[in-house]
Amino acid sequence: MWETLDATVLQWIYSTVTTELLKIIVEANSTAMEAWTCLADLFQDNQNSRAVTLEQEFSHIEMADFSSVSAYCQRLKSLADQLKNVGSPVSQNRLVLQLISELSPAYHGVGTIIRQSNPLPTFFKARSMLALEEAGFAKQEATGSRKKGNKGKGNSGNGKGQGNTSSQAPVATPSPAAPAQWPGGYGQ
Repeated sequence: MWETLDATVLQWIYSTVTTELLKIIVEANSTAMEAWTCLADLFQDNQNSRAVTLEQEFSHIEMADFSSVSAYCQRLKSLADQLKNVGSPVSQNRLVLQLISELSPAYHGVGTIIRQSNPLPTFFKARSMLALEEAGFAKQEATGSRKKGNKGKGNSGNGKGQGNTSSQAPVATPSPAAPAQWPGGYGQ
């Protein structure tokens, strides 16, 4: 029974690692414990240097380098998780402070609100506040472009539709032979 369980766990380990790692850890007559120990040694042998590199990247990440709030927050959270995995966990407050320390200028208002909150909101709450602000900017931009697009359009002159542009539908005028109709298709 023990050998069956060990073989099952060993196959699970082999099937979940990359091909490069598999080439390193696979050995004939290896146990699951030996494979796991080999993997642990591979990932923890350079733990301190990985922590230094991750810490530097975490401390210098800027929102301007990302296409959206979501991408920025996702990268920050990923770096915090990686730091935790190498024995250098990032506190919730530090994560939030790093999040707001390198915001784009458009987000400084919401950054100030987050910074002045006592206690600081959680990372996910702060992320939500930034995402809401981003959605507001997108809505403003869409509304602004629609207003700009409609500027100057419409009827000009005597109000009989002579100033129509090609993007507007022509105004239908009833012919003299057709009886006038009430709106909604009802007769007179």
